[in-house]
Amino acid sequence: MASVERTAYPRFKRTVSSRELHESFTPGPSEVAWAQGKARSAEHVPALVVLLKSYQKPGCFPDLAEVPELVVGHVRGLLGLGEGGAHA
Repeated sequence: MASVERTAYPRFKRTVSSRELHESFTPGPSEVAWAQGKARSAEHVPALVVLLKSYQKPGCFPDLAEVPELVVGHVRGLLGLGEGGAHA
């Protein structure tokens, strides 16, 4: 049986390595600027960045509830936001 990460409906791995976190989920300045321009409010920017970075690897948008807290915390930290709220 194929691993969960290699199915037709890809999901996040149970654990995200530090390397993968930085390589796959660190937004560039242009991605942050894009999200800031598209989000309806500043509160939506972290969620939009998390969705953007999550989309780039499997090619589909995940349910935000499926995104590991480690990824959300990483993005929030890079955006200068503290730990707040359940998800982005």
